[in-house]
Amino acid sequence: MAGSNEIGIGMIGYAFMGKSHTLGYRDVPLIAPEAVPRPRLVSLYGRDAQKLEAARNRLGWEQGVTDWRDIVADDRIQLFDNSGPNALHVEPTIAAARAGKHVFCEKPLGPTADDAFAMWDAAHWSGVKHMCAYNYRFFPALQLAREIIQSGEIGEILHYRSQFLVSSSLDEKRQKSWRDDRQAAGAGALGDLGAHHIDLSRFLMDADPTTVQAVTRIKVGAASDGGRIETDDQFAALFDYDNGALGVVEASRVAGGHLVTSRIEVDGSKGSIAFSMQRLNELRVAGADKAFRTIPVMRSADPYQSNWFPPGHPLGWVDTFSHEAVHILGAIAGLHEVAPIGATFRDGYYCSEIIDAAIRAASLGQRVNISYRSVVE
Repeated sequence: MAGSNEIGIGMIGYAFMGKSHTLGYRDVPLIAPEAVPRPRLVSLYGRDAQKLEAARNRLGWEQGVTDWRDIVADDRIQLFDNSGPNALHVEPTIAAARAGKHVFCEKPLGPTADDAFAMWDAAHWSGVKHMCAYNYRFFPALQLAREIIQSGEIGEILHYRSQFLVSSSLDEKRQKSWRDDRQAAGAGALGDLGAHHIDLSRFLMDADPTTVQAVTRIKVGAASDGGRIETDDQFAALFDYDNGALGVVEASRVAGGHLVTSRIEVDGSKGSIAFSMQRLNELRVAGADKAFRTIPVMRSADPYQSNWFPPGHPLGWVDTFSHEAVHILGAIAGLHEVAPIGATFRDGYYCSEIIDAAIRAASLGQRVNISYRSVVE
């Protein structure tokens, strides 16, 4: 068993997100308050034993296993972290929750809304802490944006708009991956990129979409290895929210001039807020004077700054994974709840329901209603 101020962790996946989550855990002893348990990197899962061992050694995990059930059965592990492909989120995470382990899963929570609901239901009834890894919630600028919106400073919220633009599908050397397989991924640009901004719309406005119109496109239909691309690389959606706001969300993997561009704006009756990930330590706010001013979020009172460096030293994208790690470990220790800053599995399910509705709307070529299920008490 882990020590009294130590949480044993088992993780699925060692690629992009596995590396990111590991970096987050690595920083916990340096930035977290003393009351937050320290992570112990016990067990790492992967299917290829040779690649797994190389990753385990590089990332600093104690052991590697080629059967995720070994993590579920390991009494040294209290937190099950699923950073694997979308299709691998469901069965292992449900099994871990039912075994009494706290669960932390990458987004989108499941390939479909049905999958995501089953995961939420299992975590809820198991009584474990559960968090979906929507790391944008852990940008200090977006937490400030949420505070400003909820304070009423910019008035009644009328419009949410966002863009997430990359050019990864245009890479001539691109080979087919699980992200390009409809059954494994669920969706493409919509589920991978758009999911972040759909979740943020709920986080910032404290509102849920009620209807959606959408268009999805596959502009690049084959990879360089000849594999068929089945998931969208371009989408745009129009949402109605239950607070009366209109939402416009678009994402693309075929935006030729963009490495990663992520922009969000919220308009109210008294002002507006604008955020760009390319300037992630700043929030732009305009009031009745219609003049945007820039607020730095590197001040001592801003979230996380005092845990890192003296005021004025910027934080980065990768630091959000450290903030997530501190948050879920603190929640397990009873220092705070996962919500509202962290996304629970309920939030993850809601986002998956919205994504599924957008897929239906695009397929039907018409507006569709969005409804949400609740766990049965």
